Amino acid sequence: MALGNGMGIGIPMVNLGLGGGSGGGGGGFLLDDYPNTNGHSYSLRQLSSTVTNVVRVRRSTDSVEQDFTATEITDGTLATFCAVGGSKGFVTKWYDQSGNSDVINFTALQQPRIFSGGALILQNGKPCVQFDGGDDSLQALLGLPFSSIYYLFAVNTWISTPAEGESYMYGLRTPSIPFLTGDDLSNSISWNGTTGRMKGSGIVGQVGVTDLTFPKIGTFPQSLYYARQAVGAIGSLGSQLKINTTQYPAIGATLNGSAQVNSIHLGESGGGSLNGNIQLQEFVLYISDPGLDAAAIESNINTYYSIY
Repeated sequence: MALGNGMGIGIPMVNLGLGGGSGGGGGGFLLDDYPNTNGHSYSLRQLSSTVTNVVRVRRSTDSVEQDFTATEITDGTLATFCAVGGSKGFVTKWYDQSGNSDVINFTALQQPRIFSGGALILQNGKPCVQFDGGDDSLQALLGLPFSSIYYLFAVNTWISTPAEGESYMYGLRTPSIPFLTGDDLSNSISWNGTTGRMKGSGIVGQVGVTDLTFPKIGTFPQSLYYARQAVGAIGSLGSQLKINTTQYPAIGATLNGSAQVNSIHLGESGGGSLNGNIQLQEFVLYISDPGLDAAAIESNINTYYSIY
């Protein structure tokens, strides 16, 4: 099987745990060791012993679709499927390994790639989902919206500097308009070629949000992210961001969480625009505080992806 080495820049979130089984960085599967029952977990490796298929792929020549396990992505099964007629492979569904809400896109021209040019798309030797920065995205409408606080671990690479404006890795969208004028519609991480930004949604009648910004000029290679969005009530334990080994200051006494989140958007802002030219490998969203397990989760992810 031909394997292509994708060029890109990643945004990694905190490494997940010590486990991993056949897809992990240690003794067991990530979600077996650090359950995410109420959250959402997207990855091209197997995160749970109970999971079979991790992604659904459409080949471009005849639009036939097929589900694939993590093993089938790398053992040549996916390549054989996509190679029919010289096809490209597009992701139509990325399964939630927590068993809650899969991210999908039914529009062929807006589906990100996983196989192109006769090869599986790789970042640092591991498969990735590549978004074109034009209109590619994957989305999920949550059956059970969550409020105020979340904890995100992700591995991402920005392939190119945004041509103009902001370029988003993800957006967690509010269901209506509970935010203050001027605040962002969704919780998100974005990059404009010189500055990265973690945004939140303010709540009407309370303190406005404060963006957490950090310098990132020219390129944004594969990285591991741990993003915590929390409301001002948590005070000094509020929103904060860790990229690889760099911890950015906590946003204390500000409302950088959201009144409510009812949809997940990968590869764009949540408003159907400002798409990111990215290679996303893992996106694990905890709704409950992983506490001291966060460091172990981070270690698991970094061990598997060899980021730093």
